[in-house]
Amino acid sequence: MAKAPSHRKSSGPPSKKRRERAFSKLRELQQSPFVQFVSFLLFVLGVVAVMTAGFNVRSESLSDEQIGKPALREFKADRDFIFVEQDEAATILRRQLASEQTPPVYDWRDDLGDELRDKIHRAFEATRTAQADRLRDQLVMNKPTLAPQDPSITLTPQSSDAQVIAQATTTQRIDAARDLRATNFDTHFPTSISELEYERIAATGFSPQVESTLSTIVHDVMNNQIVENSRQLDDLSEHGVYLRRVKNDQVLIEYHLSSPRANLLGRESMLGLLRDVSQPRLLEFSDTQLRGTLFALASRTISPNTTFNAPMTRAKQSEAKDAVKDVIVRDEFRKGQVIVERGELINARHVKIWERMGQETPVLSTLQTLTGLILCCLLFFVTLTLFGRYNIPNFKLKPKDVGFLAISLLLFLLLARLGRALGYAIAEQVTIIPAEAWIFAIPVAGAGMMVRLVLKTEHALMFSIVYALLCGLIMDSMLFYSAFTLLGCLVGANFVRQVKHRLALMYSGVVVATVNVLAIMAYLLLEGELFQAQSLITLALGFCGGLASGFFVSAILPVFEAGFGYTTDIKLLELANLNHPLLRELILRSPGSYHHSMMVGSLCEAAAEKIGCNSLLARVGAYYHDIGKTKNPGYFAENQRLGENPHDKLKPNMSALIIKAHVKDGVEMGKQHRLPKEIIAFIEQHHGTSLIRYFYHKAKQLEDPDIPEVKEKDYRYPGPKPQSRETAICLLADGIEAASRAMPDKTPARLKGLVQKMINNAFTDGQLDECDLTLKDLNAIAEAFTRILTGIYHHRPQYPGPSKKSGSTQTARSGKDSDNKKPAEKPNKRTKKENAGSSSGERPAPTSGERASADESSEKENGDEHRSGDARHSKSTSEDRKDRGDASDEERASLPRLGSQ
Repeated sequence: MAKAPSHRKSSGPPSKKRRERAFSKLRELQQSPFVQFVSFLLFVLGVVAVMTAGFNVRSESLSDEQIGKPALREFKADRDFIFVEQDEAATILRRQLASEQTPPVYDWRDDLGDELRDKIHRAFEATRTAQADRLRDQLVMNKPTLAPQDPSITLTPQSSDAQVIAQATTTQRIDAARDLRATNFDTHFPTSISELEYERIAATGFSPQVESTLSTIVHDVMNNQIVENSRQLDDLSEHGVYLRRVKNDQVLIEYHLSSPRANLLGRESMLGLLRDVSQPRLLEFSDTQLRGTLFALASRTISPNTTFNAPMTRAKQSEAKDAVKDVIVRDEFRKGQVIVERGELINARHVKIWERMGQETPVLSTLQTLTGLILCCLLFFVTLTLFGRYNIPNFKLKPKDVGFLAISLLLFLLLARLGRALGYAIAEQVTIIPAEAWIFAIPVAGAGMMVRLVLKTEHALMFSIVYALLCGLIMDSMLFYSAFTLLGCLVGANFVRQVKHRLALMYSGVVVATVNVLAIMAYLLLEGELFQAQSLITLALGFCGGLASGFFVSAILPVFEAGFGYTTDIKLLELANLNHPLLRELILRSPGSYHHSMMVGSLCEAAAEKIGCNSLLARVGAYYHDIGKTKNPGYFAENQRLGENPHDKLKPNMSALIIKAHVKDGVEMGKQHRLPKEIIAFIEQHHGTSLIRYFYHKAKQLEDPDIPEVKEKDYRYPGPKPQSRETAICLLADGIEAASRAMPDKTPARLKGLVQKMINNAFTDGQLDECDLTLKDLNAIAEAFTRILTGIYHHRPQYPGPSKKSGSTQTARSGKDSDNKKPAEKPNKRTKKENAGSSSGERPAPTSGERASADESSEKENGDEHRSGDARHSKSTSEDRKDRGDASDEERASLPRLGSQ
């Protein structure tokens, strides 16, 4: 009969190899830069979406039909928005004012003085030349009509104009120039001149000296800015003037004169300046009439060189008007602010405001807001991450840590956003409590507590800073709320750094609540609002928010533990329960190993507290480090009965394989019961790669030349070496606790020497190379171990008996009965020595089989020389052991690593 085909392979769960391949691909995806970038981008977008999400519902609206009617109910803003409206009347007024305040434009003709001087020169030169020609005709040529002024001087046709004019008399000069005025003088001279003034100048023969004096006076005065009417300067003093320097119809420069009165001159001021300039020059002439004529000509020749430019002034005023922007009325409305009171008449502006609130936000404005928020988030995340990576030693993050922080941030931001919306919704119904007070009831401090429970203090600090800043943005850029959130997160994180009991979260919530009340009280004092009825409600809500933080974290913490595989202190407290199936199996099948694990746990906890690492993790990890011994409990000395040792029937290599197997078995059992990776690390690393010395030396002694050489690596544990300080402490405590049991005469000095020797052995063997323990930590660990072991093996007084001899025998017999659970035997010579050691706290020397199994158990603990020495020399007495112990004390004194103070 043919068998039905089996579908077990196809219908069953995926094989182990397929799961490993899937996990490997997942890890490769996590390491991909593209996947990391996309994940980070999605995270930022998620944060922005949470912070910008709306939770508002539109209510009844206002319309144009309601204008002029009273409002039947109160209309409030359902969101924060800004209403912008142009004020045309205010815009016109501002532009008119800008035009009036625009300074006028004046043109200063810089070349006018030169032009007047040139005209004076041309008038004098043309008339002087014509006058000289006429006098030459009359005095020199063949038809002289006049007698020369000085007959002794003979004139020739080649005589110069100056010589000819000098030989003419005053009358001759005037007569010669009388009819030359219209054609030669007036056509060039810049101003009008009377007949008398003309004759006085002609009498001088249009002297170059007179010309120079007149032109110089005019030019010097024209170098100043002269306006037509000085009363204009009073009107210009407030706003000043724009002065343009013009030369040859080209503007050389334009500048603003803030004090026109100090820089510009009127005509009346010009006469005073003319008098000051002309007086020293006119003194060169003795004829007072000539001096008066020159002064009069200069005063009439000088004219205003700075004139008002009306077209440019209008252009300036137009520019000033155009520069004035429209006046915008900007009203900022907050959520809950009243737009129209009940019973108030609705006007067109109310309708515009309501419509503007309901309009869609422009795309450009939305993009700007979102871009700004994204940029702000990126700056927060990138800056704090880089600062932590390069400046904080313990700020390393695994991919799952990054995912945990991202999800935690999104969750608590969503909590803050929902809490704010819910607070405003409640405030609309319960008007006694303001909406702003409800935000203090949000358990924002739970964010810092959550991160500190899962990760380290450094991560909690950076996370709290980012979270507090984003919470402040959610609460309308409220700076105090950022400080309030940061303070609560840091206080909460501080009080959950080491959870010793399950109520620690509740206690932390109480502390956070107290700090919240103090922070809100300080804020109200700064605002001057503490002594108000609503302040008490705000303080009460802040207290409730702190309490809620502890409850909220305790509720969601298991979800994060299960989802990300974290081992928090709360999880460790659950694993510390002695009713755990693995610990129950350990106590039932391997009671000796169970008691050993409890002792190791005490040592680990004390040492971890001494150096400042996680003492709870160290203790709980020590509880589970030897669970693999439940597979073969009888092969370990602490579980063997007197005289029973299965290793006596096995070869050394088989014994070593069985001893090493308890590590592998423990790892498999831990994975089956889903122990955290941190606890499984204790099982894997509590031996490191140490040598199983007893069976290795036994194999070397039994080595046969015909078989392959005994390799040391076959007698070493597979490792790995301890990777953390907690697992390294467990390695040391495991070996020291086992060695201390086998050590005779457990005095404090010998216990201290044993601890130092065992730690030195582990150090020199390289078992501590891959953890972060320092020599200072090792000294502190040694002190903690010595203190605990001294307390365990303290001196016990010898109880008195009926007689000295019988009492000694009775004590020995009772000690033997308590250790071996057998009837007392007649002591021989050797028994007396052992009993004497037992009365002082030592254990009787084991039998050959028991010593082998016991030494095997201690050799796994970094090669204890005490117990291995007992196994190699089974015939030695307690006195020999004491001698060897004294020798080892001298040897320990020379070790340089651990302090011997």
